Amino acid sequence: MKEWKEMILERLDAAYKARFEKDQALIFLNDAYQDVLFWKMQVNGSEKTDFTAFMAEFMEVRDLFIGLLVDRYPSNYREVEAKLEHLKTGNIPETEFVANLAESFA
Repeated sequence: MKEWKEMILERLDAAYKARFEKDQALIFLNDAYQDVLFWKMQVNGSEKTDFTAFMAEFMEVRDLFIGLLVDRYPSNYREVEAKLEHLKTGNIPETEFVANLAESFA
C-alpha cells in the first residue's frame, strides 16, 4: 500500500510542478489516476478502508486541479497545494467512496 501511495503522490507533485504547462500537468494527473485504478485491483479487505478514504481525497484534489488547469484564467493554486499537503500527511477523514455523486447526497 505504501508504495502505491508514494507513487501516486509523486505523480501529483510532478503535476503541481508542471501546473503552468497544462498538457504536462494533465498527463501526470492521468498517470496518478491510472495508478489509483491499478492499486484498487490489488486492495484486500484490511486495506479497503484506507484505500477508499485515500481515493475520495485523491479524487477531490484531482478534480479541483483539473478545473483550474482548464480554466482560461485560473485562480490561485494555493487550495490545490493545501489539499496535496493534507493528502500527504494522511489526515484523511474516514469516508466511503461513492462512484455516483448523487448517491453521496442520499
